[in-house]
Amino acid sequence: MSDEPSTPKRILHIDINSYFATLLQQENPFLRGKPVGVLKSAGRTCIIAASKEAKKKGVKTGCYLKEARQLAPDLITVPAEFDRYLDCTKRLKKLFDSLSPDVDIFSLDEAFVDLTYCSTLYPDAHEFAQRVQQKIKADLGEWVTCNIGISHNRLLAKIASEITPPDSIFEINGDNKDAILAKVEFKDVCGIGSRLGAKLGRLGIHHPYAINFWSEEDLADFFGPFWSKELKRIGAGEDSHILSLVDRNRDHEMKSVGRTITGYKLCDSELEIKQTLYNLMEELIYKVRKMDMAGRHVGICLWGHDESWYAHRTLKYYVRHTQELFELLYNQSYSSWDRSFKVIKYGVFLNQLKPMSQISQCLLPSWNRQEKISQALDHLTEKYGLFTVKPGLLTNFKMIRPEVTGYLGDKKYQLG
Repeated sequence: MSDEPSTPKRILHIDINSYFATLLQQENPFLRGKPVGVLKSAGRTCIIAASKEAKKKGVKTGCYLKEARQLAPDLITVPAEFDRYLDCTKRLKKLFDSLSPDVDIFSLDEAFVDLTYCSTLYPDAHEFAQRVQQKIKADLGEWVTCNIGISHNRLLAKIASEITPPDSIFEINGDNKDAILAKVEFKDVCGIGSRLGAKLGRLGIHHPYAINFWSEEDLADFFGPFWSKELKRIGAGEDSHILSLVDRNRDHEMKSVGRTITGYKLCDSELEIKQTLYNLMEELIYKVRKMDMAGRHVGICLWGHDESWYAHRTLKYYVRHTQELFELLYNQSYSSWDRSFKVIKYGVFLNQLKPMSQISQCLLPSWNRQEKISQALDHLTEKYGLFTVKPGLLTNFKMIRPEVTGYLGDKKYQLG
């Protein structure tokens, strides 16, 4: 039997409007209807998300606070709450999974839902989209709205949701596809970043449909063999490689994990550097153990104003405990650094990951004792949250909480 559906493809792209700010407005009615700028944490100066009201005044992601206040003098700034965002994304995934067997969470605030195999249950995609909007409001709150794009593939469904007004539904089909591709801007096309869009603009290509007037050979002269094929697909309204990879990478195991943090100021305090690195290692190792994996390539990196230092090594054995990693990266690698600059950014990495089921069991009593301690701490973490129990080294240290990236490159770990 063929795996291809007998009915036409029907893909929905669901995009929550101004996710970070909207969830905070839902929680705090005082913020509703007002321009809100979300900062990574208190004291930061870069806007990482803006409310619908702030966007109308020109405040965008990446704006510095000084610029944002010039655009919106009444801007209210609030720190991000990454735990809340991830929890709401998990709730959205549960909601979508209850409606369709084929759901891909594309980022914290976006998802693709395939209705192709649900045509009997949902013969009208627009009615289904309205139902999704109602369920989101019922689950996350009345202030939470979303755009929904409908089409026969992911590229067009995502474009449809990008170009429609907030809290609305739009479909791209055979009748309007070419007209949409002839006027949509590249910023609304997944797979074409600002630099590539600017390069296309210099050639007089300002909309995807215009790509069809160029041959693949001519495009290859400017963009190379990969992007010439990719651009021709986008010009024809076909899925880009980024959207195709959503399916392809769904069940792949992670090969590496890392954690970086940028501080508020340059630091030369040995205690603060030590505490920061331990904090990052504790979070990284918890993530590795939660996936029931271990790694054997370890790395540490420090950045100053204009300088950086990096050390790494590949081990003959696998690591999955904080004390092991701390011994390797701080007591051994870091101790060899000449302290030639003050530090503002920190990074730790564990690569060449492998599932524990594929690794020979360690018989050393000390390793097994540490494993039992770690499992007991993991149980407390699962019940009460990360850093509920912390080592004495981090006493009186302002803990660095976990963050989630918008694109959710680690979604198999984050969402299960």
